[in-house]
Amino acid sequence: MRMKSVAVVLGVVLCGAGLVMAQTEWEQDLGNPVMGPGPTGSWDEWGHFVLAAVFDGSEYHMWFTVITPEDRPTDIGHATSPDGIEWTIDPDPVLTRGAPGDWDESFVAGAAVIHDGAQFHMWYEGEDGDGISRAGYATSPDGSVWTEYPGNPVMNEGPPGSWDSRGVSPRTVIVDGDRYKMWYTAYGQGMFAGTRVFYAESLDGITWAKHGSPVLNHSIAGWDSGWVANPAVIFDGAAYHMWYAGKEAGAEDFEDGAAIGYASSPDGLAWTRYDDNPVVEATTGFAYTSSVVFDGSIFRMWYSYWDGEVTDWVGYATSETDDMDYVRFIPAAAAAFGAHGAFFQTDVDVSNAGGRSATFHFLWLPRGEDNSEPTTSDTFSLGPGVSVRYGNVLDAIFGLEPDALGALAIVASSPDLLATSRTYNAPVATVAGTYGQAMPAIPVSEFIQTGERRRILFGTENSDMRTNIGCQNGDDLTTVVQLELFDAIGTSLETTTMVLQPLGNDQMNRIFQDHAPVNGCVDVWTDDPDTSFYCYGSVLDNVTSDPTTILPQ
Repeated sequence: MRMKSVAVVLGVVLCGAGLVMAQTEWEQDLGNPVMGPGPTGSWDEWGHFVLAAVFDGSEYHMWFTVITPEDRPTDIGHATSPDGIEWTIDPDPVLTRGAPGDWDESFVAGAAVIHDGAQFHMWYEGEDGDGISRAGYATSPDGSVWTEYPGNPVMNEGPPGSWDSRGVSPRTVIVDGDRYKMWYTAYGQGMFAGTRVFYAESLDGITWAKHGSPVLNHSIAGWDSGWVANPAVIFDGAAYHMWYAGKEAGAEDFEDGAAIGYASSPDGLAWTRYDDNPVVEATTGFAYTSSVVFDGSIFRMWYSYWDGEVTDWVGYATSETDDMDYVRFIPAAAAAFGAHGAFFQTDVDVSNAGGRSATFHFLWLPRGEDNSEPTTSDTFSLGPGVSVRYGNVLDAIFGLEPDALGALAIVASSPDLLATSRTYNAPVATVAGTYGQAMPAIPVSEFIQTGERRRILFGTENSDMRTNIGCQNGDDLTTVVQLELFDAIGTSLETTTMVLQPLGNDQMNRIFQDHAPVNGCVDVWTDDPDTSFYCYGSVLDNVTSDPTTILPQ
């Protein structure tokens, strides 16, 4: 098996910003635009203003509105594509404005769309005759034929003088467990000064609770100091990512100078802008709305740009994820002899639980070493739903012979790539064990952070059993882990330390030996600033050397 040793900068990646390059480095398609104006005399002859894009498992769907020469949206149209580049546009609007006097009589526009596997759900903006925007809701089996909710609108404007006194415009909805999460544009007093990004939640997609204040405001100065709007949000399993339109203050026209920027958030509420915004600027004219789809390895963006005259065009850009997207650690792996005639080896199961193919590679992290420059395996690929087992993984992947002790990291293109290891007393040992120690691949988000204290139970030392404690550093700086031992009645027995080198791991064998016989537990924490680590317990049978994993709580 081919291996290579590489220098990697893991400090930023392991702290949760692992997709930054993929989110900010975009390659615009050489064939742009991918969608131009419709035929003269058609309802979409002035072009297409992107509202939302969705991949339903077989093809891409896009919904758009048309902006008239008088700068007014009209109705909502629909198009489909097998590849995101060649689009087939429905001949007529699929969702139209209401009758005179209705809440959406002036236009329907700004939309957020999701596909739940059975049907599409859309939350969209409608404006009344007084210029007030509200949000409606509709469903569709195919993206073209829509049934509007009879109780529309489902979200109203705010009271006079509020942030959203002129209305709301849905842009992204994400389903998270039993909650719907919406990011939307809201308008206060004055189109330019009053356009910001807001957040709301719902348990049913119909009754919405607004967060209140903006989650993304326009900057005091700079490229997005005039307004921010049209948020396209993706949750990758660990963090939220937003692409939004912005424009510098001072220009007379709403679109003049507009471009697409990027921001990230741990919770969808507190957002940090990318330092080198904007990340997408139109080659001609101005980019002012976008929708983004992530398929597990590639970000795909469709954005609207104005040509400076009348027509709106649709551009297409892609961004591939880098090698360090999603990292999980298996804190214990072995092909080595142990106490009492044991010989431990590790098998690993890797499974793609997502709906897209995923790529991954392993990092070998030897015990007690500085692993700033880990040895990296070949890159492998798994189709959706597919699993693979690597028996004696250290030999099969890295060609390691006894005695090899340490940890593994799995670096993947998808958060849906899962893994579990089995470390057991192999038949070549004096006494073969049974199933052994099952150790899941731990995502970085579950590591123990500075200031956090966790407890490892089931500590035992007697004639029948022994207890080891292993720890893995999640940072590229040396980390000192504190370990305090307690007996069963809560008496502190001793406090010791384990020094972990960058991305290093280590193990304390028979940690309760000086206090035997004893049942107890171990508390672990670090006083080092801005770092993370993971510790686990391993309780072994002294006859078979069969280990059992005890995870921290």
